[in-house]
Amino acid sequence: MRSFISIVLFFALIIVTLIILEGACFRLVENYAKSRMEFAWGKPGNGKFHPVLKKLPLSHFVAPPSSLLPPSERIVLEDQYATSLMSFGRPIRDRLQEEIETAVDPLAPFEIKDINGASHVVLPGMQIAATLDEVKRKMARRVGDPMEYAEGLLIRVVASKEKHIIEAELSRLQAVFKFLLDKGLACVVVSASSSQELADTSRKLIRHNPMIASDLYVWGDDQAADFILEVTQADPALFKTLIVCNPKSIPAPRVKGMPWILLGSSSILKQDEEQQLNFLSWLDRSRDADQLYPSRLGGLLKIFPKESRFRFESFAIPYLLVSLEYLSRSDISSSKPVQLVDDFSKSDTIANSFFKNGKPSGFDLFSLEEQIEQMENNEIISTMELATYDCEVIREYRQIHANDANLVKVSNRDLVLKLGLSFEQMGEGVLDKIGKKDPLFVRFYNSLREVEESPFN
Repeated sequence: MRSFISIVLFFALIIVTLIILEGACFRLVENYAKSRMEFAWGKPGNGKFHPVLKKLPLSHFVAPPSSLLPPSERIVLEDQYATSLMSFGRPIRDRLQEEIETAVDPLAPFEIKDINGASHVVLPGMQIAATLDEVKRKMARRVGDPMEYAEGLLIRVVASKEKHIIEAELSRLQAVFKFLLDKGLACVVVSASSSQELADTSRKLIRHNPMIASDLYVWGDDQAADFILEVTQADPALFKTLIVCNPKSIPAPRVKGMPWILLGSSSILKQDEEQQLNFLSWLDRSRDADQLYPSRLGGLLKIFPKESRFRFESFAIPYLLVSLEYLSRSDISSSKPVQLVDDFSKSDTIANSFFKNGKPSGFDLFSLEEQIEQMENNEIISTMELATYDCEVIREYRQIHANDANLVKVSNRDLVLKLGLSFEQMGEGVLDKIGKKDPLFVRFYNSLREVEESPFN
């Protein structure tokens, strides 16, 4: 008996030791943290949750906060969600901190030059052979000539024309820029006094420097962050990723295919509910995607103390790198944003239009539940097309609320998600009861939550 207990304890000790070592590697070893994330999620551009690992309580599988929660409560959960989901970035943040503290003249190995549209652009030093198409476009003289290129261009936006401020910002960010240059991302500090100037500069960079600035990643604080959001609101296709810190409250555009966004704020919990809803609308829109990576990472919110802005900056670098890797490896990222509906409410999100403080507002769900008894008398379920999410529950609900002009603007997909979530909140058995009569509705709902990894789950 003692021998058996000793063997059990020995193997238990081995298992505990392995768990501790694995956790230490995830916390300290950058390549392992990245490999574990890709093993759990699949490769960027072809993401899919690992069927076995998904059953484990790993940070990779934490679900986004529900859009039905009160804004102040959801904001706290969004901050926790971002911290948990980005846990794979801890080794990167540690290495960044070390380089900032020890680097001496970090940009010395890189070329700094003026290009058409911006001055003092730091290039990663990568070259590619010119193709026939590039020769025809007069970008090179002969096929095979070396051409400078970059995976994209990071624009650090400052809302000042003072030359010494721009130079000081470039000097401050040298170690950070080196970190990104090593990954193939060109970097520049750009001054902008308005959103229009930022938009004009960005378009000029793309037009005249396609090998370097075809993909733009923007980063700004305070007023510069305002400019970034205003430009994105008017032209969602211009930027690939937004890093914005302490912007003013601006609603997100109603499009699908938004750029990724990391929103940092030190005062969001002190703002009124409408302002909070505007901030949350950016997360909802950026996570409204059919692919796993953007549906989880596309929109994140990070709260930080006002006196410790570097904490947000160090958090932003791993986020920028994972967005760069996904966007450079995914064909879907090249598609243009698609307009969903016209402006629908001040909050500019369907979730906020129908739900207030976590309670149904526009949806009369109790009336719909009464209609279920009538639906149970029907004997025929029509054949539906998955692409339109057309089913009996949706048709019945639209018929009940035929006089609601706003409902016309809501897609069947959003109705399936919102109704399904609300049925679940009404208590056990409600969704099952609907599924007995309209199994297609439940199938659509489960597909959107599980197969597509919907950000509404």
